[in-house]
Amino acid sequence: MRPRRCSSAPPRGTKQWTPQELAAAKVFARAAVENVEAYMELTGADVEEEYRRAGKLHKYEPAKELDKRFARVIKKYPPPPGLVPDIDRYLKLLDNDEDED
Repeated sequence: MRPRRCSSAPPRGTKQWTPQELAAAKVFARAAVENVEAYMELTGADVEEEYRRAGKLHKYEPAKELDKRFARVIKKYPPPPGLVPDIDRYLKLLDNDEDED
């Protein structure tokens, strides 16, 4: 039989965020959602034009574009530890682009 727990106690194994971490998580989540909404409004031609103007059309990969945009949000608004699983996978996409310059 499991011991009874107070309903207000946090579940075992979960970390309680500090107020600063919670605020960072909210800012990050808001920025991530806004980024996805803005990307959804773009056409493929719009995205290609962005890359063309930046002189990086040769780096445009439609299959990875949303992940790259998410990585830019991660860099601009760092989430608290543990919020984004496998965060390095996203950041490597940007590192690979910078290495190719």
